[in-house]
Amino acid sequence: MTTINISNMECNGCVANAQKALQGLPGLENVEIDLQKGNAVLSGEFDLDEAISRLTDAGYPAEIAD
Repeated sequence: MTTINISNMECNGCVANAQKALQGLPGLENVEIDLQKGNAVLSGEFDLDEAISRLTDAGYPAEIAD
């Protein structure tokens, strides 16, 4: 599992948009986005850079959590 921080999420609609941005990412098995924490936990064998790029392009800048 990989945790990434996501900026600019303010409502459940933002969560839905972030999930939609990640939809279809090859190798991504599960996504759990937490609006309150402003992060997402992703699991599977996927391209992390691509996941971050998709979120950022959708208006939700993302980075790997420390």
